[in-house]
Amino acid sequence: MAPAPERVVALVTHARTVPAIERGRFAARLREGPPRGAILVETCHRVEAYLPTPDDPARLGETFRLPEGARILVGRDAVRHAIAVAVGSDSVVVGEDQILHQLRGAVAAARLDGRLDSELERLFALALRAGRRARSWRQGRQPSLADLALEVMARRTRSLRGRKLLVVGAGRMGRLAAVAAIAAGAKVSVASRSDERAGSLASETGAQAEAFDPGARAGAFAAVLVALGGPWPLGPAAMNALAASRTVVVDLSVPPAVPTAAAGALGDRLVTADDLALVEGRTGPAASSSDRRVEDLVERTISEFLDWSRARDGRSAAEALVRRADLEREAELEQLWRRHPDLQPELRDAIERMTESFARRLLREPLERLGRDTDGRNERAVRDLFAV
Repeated sequence: MAPAPERVVALVTHARTVPAIERGRFAARLREGPPRGAILVETCHRVEAYLPTPDDPARLGETFRLPEGARILVGRDAVRHAIAVAVGSDSVVVGEDQILHQLRGAVAAARLDGRLDSELERLFALALRAGRRARSWRQGRQPSLADLALEVMARRTRSLRGRKLLVVGAGRMGRLAAVAAIAAGAKVSVASRSDERAGSLASETGAQAEAFDPGARAGAFAAVLVALGGPWPLGPAAMNALAASRTVVVDLSVPPAVPTAAAGALGDRLVTADDLALVEGRTGPAASSSDRRVEDLVERTISEFLDWSRARDGRSAAEALVRRADLEREAELEQLWRRHPDLQPELRDAIERMTESFARRLLREPLERLGRDTDGRNERAVRDLFAV
């Protein structure tokens, strides 16, 4: 058995080092044959697999063909990364809330599939708790990727105030973008595959409803934010209008929703979700990466998980040691009964009680040391000495 926490391994791909198309292929390989006991995390910027394994982690990288730029984190590094993701310090937008929903969903999916390892279940329970606590310290509305997208748009267009902005997509990210853009003073229109959803979001936010393919009107917008779970099909009129305009387009969709032809015509006026991962100067009041309280919280949570893991290993080793002693004792008694088949029942009972008491006295010190084990050394020594 590998010592704690070396059993925890994280296979990590992120938009900072791995392009969206390669992350998508990696995610597909993981879904085809998910590692036993693993938790799979997919967001717009990351695809990660957390798993317990006694094997050589490098073999996992070969098995799942980790793309160039991916990382394999083992032991404490993997534990730290999981907790950092949960508290939001590893996000493109530091402290954003969406990652907590995504992590909870990943854990629930693993549990539903019956493949959730108990070590990982405990790790993510502690990580999610730390994430909730870190966010409870922050005041006001928490930032999102939509806020960062709007900051980029504002820099590219000089200002969003009084400018026309189109939000394509009426899901959670589209809603966040519409609300934030209106608060920034933009004249917002909303488009969706569903006219009903577009109309509903427009009514709720005070925006205007726009056709999913705005045609020649596409070029009249100073900026377009796309947040879709699929492609954004555009006709020739919209494509030509965007090509001839100065419109800035930010595509938060993964994979990208903007058609390839339109992307080519837009050139550097198109900003993808992966581009945002490389933007410096993260947004929002939670963007202080030097927040000592969050750093201390991460360290405390790591220690709590390691203490739990070591205690569990100690309990497991203690149980295995007692089982081993009982098996050895029973084997010796069985030989004694065969050599002396005529022993009286009362004498047999006395011998059994005496050997059980003797074994427990011999085990008392090893078991007490396992109970005081703080770094796993006693647990490893017991397993080595007694082959348990």
